[in-house]
Order: sequence, then C-alpha cells, then structure tokens
Amino acid sequence: MAKLKAWMEAQGFERFFVVRPENFAWLTGGINTLGMGEPVAYLEVGEEIILHTTEIEARRMAEEEAPGLPLRAHPWYAFPPPGSPNDLGNDLTALRLVLEDEAQEAFLRLGQTAARAVGEVVRSATPEWRETALAGALAEALWGAGVRPLLLLVAGEERLFRHRHPLPKDRPLGRAFMAVVCAERGGLVANLTRMAAFGHPEVEARYRTVLEVERRALDRSRPKTTLGEVLEAIREAYLQAGFPGAFEEHHQGGVGGYRSREILATPGHPLVLEEGMALAWNPSLAGAKVEDTFLLKKDGLLNLTEDPSWPQVRVGDRARPDLWRGEW
Repeated sequence: MAKLKAWMEAQGFERFFVVRPENFAWLTGGINTLGMGEPVAYLEVGEEIILHTTEIEARRMAEEEAPGLPLRAHPWYAFPPPGSPNDLGNDLTALRLVLEDEAQEAFLRLGQTAARAVGEVVRSATPEWRETALAGALAEALWGAGVRPLLLLVAGEERLFRHRHPLPKDRPLGRAFMAVVCAERGGLVANLTRMAAFGHPEVEARYRTVLEVERRALDRSRPKTTLGEVLEAIREAYLQAGFPGAFEEHHQGGVGGYRSREILATPGHPLVLEEGMALAWNPSLAGAKVEDTFLLKKDGLLNLTEDPSWPQVRVGDRARPDLWRGEW
C-alpha cells in the first residue's frame, strides 16, 4: 500500500480504484473473483481504503478475503462500476515486481506445497492412466493442500510431441508424459513442470537439451541483467544445441509473481532484474520441457518449487528435476 500511495502522489491522484485481481491480491492477500475472471469487489484507495462489493459477497469478503477494511455493500442488481482513475487504465505491474519480504516467504511456502503435491501424483501415475485422470488427481492433490490450480496441462506420449499447451484429453499417458501446473494461493502463482519417461530415448535426449538451455538462462539471471539479455542467452543455447527454430515455437518465460508471468521476456526487453523478483523460465522442445519458479536473491537463485522427493540431476552447479522413471 505504501508503494501504491507513493505512486498515486507522483501521478497526482488523490483517489484510486483497484479492480484487477492481481492488484487486489497484492494489496490484500485476498481474491476478488469467483474463478471466472470477473471481479466481485474492488478497492477505493484515498484517505482511507474502502472495500466495495455486493450484498451477496459482503460477509464472505469481510471474513475471508479482506478482513478489517471498511466495507460498502451494494445491491447485487446495482453494483456501481469502479470510479476513475483505476487500474483498468493504469498499469501497476512495475510496482508488484519486487516482492515484499512477507510475499517472498508466502511464495516459498506455496511453491514447496505445490511441488510436493504435483510430484507425489506424477510419481503415482502409470502408462495406463488417461490424461484426464492425471489432471483430476493433480487438481485433487492441490486443492487438498490448500492450493488453487489455475492451469493444468497434461500430455501423454501420443500428444507430447504435438502440442505445447496440451489441455488434458481422454488419451493414455503411455511411455512418456508431462504435467504443467500454475498453482495459486493468496494471489501468488507458482509455475512448475514435471515429466516422466520410461524407455523413451528421444524424450530422454530432448530433456537433457532443455536442461542445458535452462542452465544458460539461470546462469544469466542476476541482478542488473536485463530480461532481453537472458532471452538472448536462451536463443544462443538453442542454436548451439542444434534447435534454432525452438526459440520461435514457444515463449521462454519471464518474471512471475501475482500472475503466471507478470512480464513475458521478449527480444531486447529492457527490464533490469532486481533482488526480490520471481523468475520462471520454461525452455522447451517438442517432447520435453523444464520449469520451476525461482526467487532472485543477492547471492543467487532460490528454487521456490523444489521437491526434495523428486529425483534430481546436476546441471552445472545446480540440482534440477530429472525425469521420473518409475518401476512400471
């Protein structure tokens, strides 16, 4: 709130309305949607902070999402739109990028919880499972751990080489499969991908390649480096690995936080990385992908989504998730 009010003063705004879910969560730690993207509450920030919502949501918002704020409840049939200026017309992303200490601690707890839930489910899956069954088990495990699955992508052997964003289908997992998760709690979003392979040499080889591409990205992810410079290191790594076209086939990640990617890395992007930012790179080839969420610290990167029960492999000077090779 101090960041927002300092920004408001610089803009000459005496009053400002906060509507977007990522900003609402950043300021309150609560959620102002019902899961379909439309806000059911907004903040009026002035000399005091007022929570606006409908009579339907008033008690829940006051008890569970934004306790302690003065609340103004409106009839459900006459919920007034937010006033102006607001965050629909003013981008607050830059204010959110460096996470406060409390948010960093919450992010670590979220990441560890999500990674363990995902890892346990993926390790239990067998080739006979359907993609939809794996997605359902992931959703159950995450919700059971108090984490909301914003995104669940699953591809089995049949679809793994065809689609980068595979919505789960009623198809068998087969000898190799991938689970991609965006997990949310308190507005923060942890991103991770886990892969399994049993007797699939091509997946094995391609996974080794994406680990090496990721190593280059992580090595370059340091304070005072720009997003564009990290992205250029990724492009060069694909080229050296013999897959120059892979850079064009999927985005490579960027800065995380209160959205899956607060800022997507694009060629030449000038954003300078700072301590306290979250990063999620996701290099991929058809058939292989690696992804975790990291916190940029003064002395390096902290893996927020590390799972101590998942098999690891050394890549450079880091432990990274290996392919799961269960005894099936």
